Amino acid sequence: MASSEEVLQKVQEIELVTRRLVNDVMAGQYHAVFKGRGMSFDAVRQYQPGDDVRLIDWNVTARTGEAFVKQFVEERELTVILVVDVSASGEFGSVDQSKRETAAEIAATLAFSAIKNNDRVGLVLFSDRIERYIPPKKGRSHALRVILELLQAEPAGHGTDLGVACDYVSRVQRKRAVVFFLSDFLAEDWGRPLGVAARRHDLVPVVVRDRKEAELPDLGLCAFEDAESGEILWLDTSSTAGRAAFARLAAAKHKDRDRLLRKHGLEPIDVVVGEPWLPGLVGYFRRRAARQ
Repeated sequence: MASSEEVLQKVQEIELVTRRLVNDVMAGQYHAVFKGRGMSFDAVRQYQPGDDVRLIDWNVTARTGEAFVKQFVEERELTVILVVDVSASGEFGSVDQSKRETAAEIAATLAFSAIKNNDRVGLVLFSDRIERYIPPKKGRSHALRVILELLQAEPAGHGTDLGVACDYVSRVQRKRAVVFFLSDFLAEDWGRPLGVAARRHDLVPVVVRDRKEAELPDLGLCAFEDAESGEILWLDTSSTAGRAAFARLAAAKHKDRDRLLRKHGLEPIDVVVGEPWLPGLVGYFRRRAARQ
């Protein structure tokens, strides 16, 4: 476990990097997609030829003897919930970063994008249980707290239960929110609860994976330990056929996961540890903005 000083230094580093990304690259992308809950009344002005007669404010018109119309502005404030998988499988990383560290950087970028647009940000950390919940708030200090909680989390659980996280978000966040779901999605039986959460909220799945999870190196006879269950499995990685079979199984799981997400109308953002993830995030926002 890193010391408090190391964690705070990491928070500062992530803030510097992610705020630069938000200002230089993400500016406008987030706002173009997540436009708010609707329109709210702002003021009245005198009627002008061509104005929609349905917007006439009859009370003001009757009082003044002149026609006035209502003006509306976009209601920008949103609630953004970051749901982050902190199960044991997130500690895996075949490069300089783990899946969990990559997820923390992405979550920080999303948090600062939301804060820049005056939206509220909340955090749910989960494993095979709910580990931590930070209610949505605004402001830079709150965004920093979210990042800090992400980095210093010491989960009690080791496994992954996506259903528990989905049910919890649906229960604790009654009003519609934008929910970014960051996980490797290496779990079972999450289709139904995810579908329920997707109908209630604007849910965006962010799949964080490591390429080595789908590729076996040629190292001879090796013992592999499941990070979540602790189960030990011996494999002869020198077998070409065995490595090929492992790759096919991993590809099939990847395909099934994406199929299940799309079944519920969800487009996943695919993130590979150690590879640039910002283009995928920006590309997703641009595709959504174009569809809207």
